[in-house]
Amino acid sequence: MTAVHRLLPAPSHEPPYVDPATDAAAAPPLPLEALVGASGVCQTAARRFLMLCLEVCQGFRPSGQLARICRPAEAIQITEEISRLARRVAELRPANTAARSGAVVKPRRLRVCEPRPGIGEAAVVLNAYGNVIAFAFRIERQDDGNWLATAAVLL
Repeated sequence: MTAVHRLLPAPSHEPPYVDPATDAAAAPPLPLEALVGASGVCQTAARRFLMLCLEVCQGFRPSGQLARICRPAEAIQITEEISRLARRVAELRPANTAARSGAVVKPRRLRVCEPRPGIGEAAVVLNAYGNVIAFAFRIERQDDGNWLATAAVLL
């Protein structure tokens, strides 16, 4: 018995067109700087914050050191999120592995964008004992030039 194959037209790969002039709910376009990426200073500040968070998570630094790089109003929330990250890593640790046996959490990929000058948002994929953990945070440049964290979320 032979099978009958029907050829169907391929679906359109273009999204439906929405005219922004007639669509009242259209969002304003992002500035060009947000589409290009983050400045070098913002990327460096994001890497520094991430490395400090990972050192706190792995037990190499006390969590009190996070308060210096967090905006005071959000310092408690950010410290709690880093504590959640540390607990998650501890849950994933194999039974026969020591707690301080080198770098247990390594960043796989860090993506940083700067939607507005002086505001950086970052998302990072972490590798913890072969498991993937997602973490996101927001940093803002202050008037004195320092970058302070304003939000952190363990996804």
